[in-house]
Amino acid sequence: MTKRDTGRVLQTTALSLRLVDHILELEGATLAELAEASNLAKSTVHSHLTTLMRYGYIVSEDNQYRLGAKFCHLGDYVRTRKEYRRIAEEAIAHLSQESPLEADFAVEENGRIVSLYGDLDFTNFPQFLVDGSPFHIHTTASGKAIVAEFPRQRVHEIVDQWGLPASTERSITTEAELLDELQQVRERGYAETDGEAIEGLWAVGKAVKSPRGEVYGSLNLSGPSYAIDDETKAAQVEMLNEAVATFERKVSEMYGAPSSDERD
Repeated sequence: MTKRDTGRVLQTTALSLRLVDHILELEGATLAELAEASNLAKSTVHSHLTTLMRYGYIVSEDNQYRLGAKFCHLGDYVRTRKEYRRIAEEAIAHLSQESPLEADFAVEENGRIVSLYGDLDFTNFPQFLVDGSPFHIHTTASGKAIVAEFPRQRVHEIVDQWGLPASTERSITTEAELLDELQQVRERGYAETDGEAIEGLWAVGKAVKSPRGEVYGSLNLSGPSYAIDDETKAAQVEMLNEAVATFERKVSEMYGAPSSDERD
């Protein structure tokens, strides 16, 4: 399946962003190392680096270029501007205390999945940040949980834009498979993956909605597949159901709106 052409890409901007990725992947790099990694002349690379430094995205220390602290402020800005931030953080803290698995809250942006709150161990490595973040919708429990609430046309648009690349041998690779899986998610109320995004990683996710029925994102639990049996899975699903119900109730109280239970 080919990706849809969504607009003209500016190569100068793309190159600057690639250099940011190279700096991240190399955990700091010299001008010569970046020129080699990007297969460009040092003068060209230097011009891009100078621009990035001027705007605070990178710094130069001991002849090495590193990412600037501005990225910290940008990330904090994105997280703190969500109206449900404190409620999401409380939900993650509660799940982290009650469950032996890792908890996070993820959102869909531009057809991809980004973990917004939580402290997932595997997301702290430079290579993951370059290659694995954001995730595709079809490889994660969070992605499936979220897009199961979307109209079919929106799901088709996302697949048309990004395709269905296989992260592992277990990944879904056809739209028909994905639509069948999303129907199962709607029927049971939660999504599950086992080694579809990362080999050996099991995850369960459940969509969180606003009082108006819009999808905020997904609360998720994840851990090693070998540690998950039927009893453990049932306990984690029950815990997640309760956490989502509490999340949605608190958001409704924040807006003074009736919760989904009260509407029913």
